Amino acid sequence: MANKYDVAVIGAGMIGSLTASLLAQNNLSVALIDPSNGCITLSSPPCYDTRVSAISAASQALIEKADVWHRIPKDRLLPYRKMDVWDGLGTSNIQFQAETLGVPALGCMVENAVLSDALNKKNDSLHKIHAYFGEKVVKFQHQDDLIAITLSSGKKIQSQLMIAADGAHSFVRKEAGFVCREWDYGHNAIVSTIEIDRSHENTAWQAFGDEGILAFLPLPSVAGRYFASIVWSVPPKESELLCSLDEAGFCQRLSYALSERFTVLAELSSRQSIPLKQRHATEYVKDRIALVGDAAHTIHPLAGQGANIGFADVKALVDVVSNAYKREDDIGRSIVLRRYQRARMLNNLQMTAGMETFKRLYATQTPLIVQMRNLGMNFINHNSTIKRLVVDRAFGDRKA
Repeated sequence: MANKYDVAVIGAGMIGSLTASLLAQNNLSVALIDPSNGCITLSSPPCYDTRVSAISAASQALIEKADVWHRIPKDRLLPYRKMDVWDGLGTSNIQFQAETLGVPALGCMVENAVLSDALNKKNDSLHKIHAYFGEKVVKFQHQDDLIAITLSSGKKIQSQLMIAADGAHSFVRKEAGFVCREWDYGHNAIVSTIEIDRSHENTAWQAFGDEGILAFLPLPSVAGRYFASIVWSVPPKESELLCSLDEAGFCQRLSYALSERFTVLAELSSRQSIPLKQRHATEYVKDRIALVGDAAHTIHPLAGQGANIGFADVKALVDVVSNAYKREDDIGRSIVLRRYQRARMLNNLQMTAGMETFKRLYATQTPLIVQMRNLGMNFINHNSTIKRLVVDRAFGDRKA
């Protein structure tokens, strides 16, 4: 006999867990399915998790709405109040400062594992969520007004709606026949946690130059020591070379890529090299199935917006499904789910196109283009109106 739920959420990462939590708060019954055992072993500072997200104000408000934000230990959060972007091949830069923009912070750095752990603990307390951990979806099929799902253990469940939050290589997306446009960025992202010689000043730093595209994300300090997470986007051959260096050699190259604003003292985690691909599903919904987060789209990490775009998807989808549920409508019908697609697809396509343009613009070392982009950066840096628009677009507001 199959257990029946209003919604089955496939994937218990940050996106899937937040989706399940918000739906359960709106009184929908949720099956949360994930191959992991649901237990997250957190490291202790200064050994931070290598995957870090710059949570925008809008994303924070949504996490607060799920009653999760206060569950994150304060010593694992770092509000950042400045962002400094510079062109390593020129002399221009753009600086964003929370104080001058009239906001308390531009965002907040948090380790993905820490946020996932807080979400798991919250979901454990919600009786509307039934977790199927250690389980994979092996097949699913439409069955009248439900979707029937078979798990790897042989268990069977039914739901009106199945939400795919199972990441960039989504099994659900593939098996359901969603068409996905994708291309290789020609870059690998090297991620690592490092120790630096001085305070990062609660500032996120982003460098573009002949050493690649480098995002430098500040982490909480411990006993007068200073730490950061890096995402260093370089061509695959350069990635191989950087990953082959010993610690001293890598730290030296990284210091150079940071224009020696900091001296990198040590690596605190082993380097990971992740191939970067752009993916975007041509549609986010089919009858009784919806894609959310990386299952629907992935973008270049140069602006650190991947997680925030996913959280914006969650908000839109939860709003659509919860409102339909309150109206006693069928939450799995494609005519209902297309409201979610209309709310998010254009915005996500614009962000994808913007990141692709930005990446191509800064990947070139052609002198004329370097000169033009330096002039552009200086113009933006001295134009408060444009800065305000960039902040509103990238960092969001607190309306949830």
